[in-house]
Amino acid sequence: MSGISEVSKQEVSHLEKTVGDSSDSVKFDESDRKLGVDIDEGFDPAEVKRVVRKVDWRLIPMLILMYAISLIDRTNLSVARTANENRFDKDLGTDGNNNRYSIITVVFFVPYIIFELPSQFGLRAFGARIWLGTAVVLWGAVMLGMGFAQNWYTLAALRAILGMFESALFPGAAFLIQCWYPRKELAFRNVIFYITSSLGSSFAKLIGFGFSHLDGRGGMAGWQWMFILYGILTIFIGLLAYVFLVDVPTKGNFLTEREREIVMTRIERDRADSVPDPLTWPKILAYCCELKSWFIAFAFMSTTMSAYALAYFMPRILTIMGFNNVESMLLGTPAYFYAIIPAVVCGRIADRIPHMRGNMILFNAVCIIVGTAMYSQLPSNQRAARFVGIFIATGGGNSNIPLILAWQAVSIRAQSKRAFCSALTVAFGGIGGILGSTLFFNKEAKQGYPTGVFTIIGLNVATIFGTLAMMAWMHMKNKKAKRGECVIEGAEGFYYQI
Repeated sequence: MSGISEVSKQEVSHLEKTVGDSSDSVKFDESDRKLGVDIDEGFDPAEVKRVVRKVDWRLIPMLILMYAISLIDRTNLSVARTANENRFDKDLGTDGNNNRYSIITVVFFVPYIIFELPSQFGLRAFGARIWLGTAVVLWGAVMLGMGFAQNWYTLAALRAILGMFESALFPGAAFLIQCWYPRKELAFRNVIFYITSSLGSSFAKLIGFGFSHLDGRGGMAGWQWMFILYGILTIFIGLLAYVFLVDVPTKGNFLTEREREIVMTRIERDRADSVPDPLTWPKILAYCCELKSWFIAFAFMSTTMSAYALAYFMPRILTIMGFNNVESMLLGTPAYFYAIIPAVVCGRIADRIPHMRGNMILFNAVCIIVGTAMYSQLPSNQRAARFVGIFIATGGGNSNIPLILAWQAVSIRAQSKRAFCSALTVAFGGIGGILGSTLFFNKEAKQGYPTGVFTIIGLNVATIFGTLAMMAWMHMKNKKAKRGECVIEGAEGFYYQI
């Protein structure tokens, strides 16, 4: 799994002594670039804690709000159909045994995958506030337009455009979080960002069900009102991003010079990449040669397939278990509350015991396998046990998504590489979305969706074996680096956190 490092020793030595703008700059001495030292040395612990909390409250809540509405807008199709099934199918022509609903679902992910990497160039060119805020406003307008769709192919086309605009947010958010925090703080922040967004989006089923009761108002169906109202809400959140979203630390104007010095010095001491470096095609080609990035992307795909399958089909799965439509809408939310527990616990362990990162991913992959098997394969008269399986699978999937992102982040250096790897990983997450939305065939519903279920199980078994291989390889590389036989990620003193 040896790869081509993007930052040579010469590049490291040429990091600028001064970063930021001319009026508010941060200076480093050589000791700040020496990896392996205490990142908080020389700073008052209370002051560091205060600065970290200031960054937390300014960065994370806005990203949570934006990603929550992103998850809502991409998955509320199932809510619209379940709440007004007869009206939805009749209006759009998705009734019968055709695959039109599956097409509407899957077309979102094609541009979502294609535009992941190009979106990172836009992020670097325009900055997070303008680029991501505009993306949210634009896809909100698309959501609004979906409320006026007259047929299934119009809705499918709008879903494709939705995927193009949404492709900017998740890799952009993951990149921003990675740029602001040292490695020992990344997993927990990723967990808070993702799990809170998922929890917020789970309420969309309840809110969307409420919107559906506007059926008939103004001569419009309930599913139309749901898209229109969510579109208005999305545009509002995008406008908030123009005001409150922050960019990379070098542009962190909400901090004082002293506070920015603390943030960037900690990053320099942790991994020496606080200063942005350009994302170029030669670097992209070099990054593409690193197998560890591809494996992490594969593991992310395996996890997101499970998460998307439950997001799109949980109401149907619960209906098959014997719950009515209203119960199936309500009973999907508690599993996301439960997911907070394993996600937070695993995130804390991964950050505080760095060599437990891989083990936490293994644990949650096992949970996905066990939970998926329980909700799909147990006899129909064991409804309670099948319902518990949904909790276990939801907890495993929603825990592993931020943990895998964090493992990717702590295993690399350089902001250009973070931009590339974030886009690659999230793009594979889109492939997981395609698999999760297409392999759960309606004709197999009564049999427990065997094609989709066994694909999830098989992919996560592969993730387990791949993670074990990755951990062994990282351990070997760390031993060689400590003996002076190699340099990891182009920086002496940098070691993998296993």
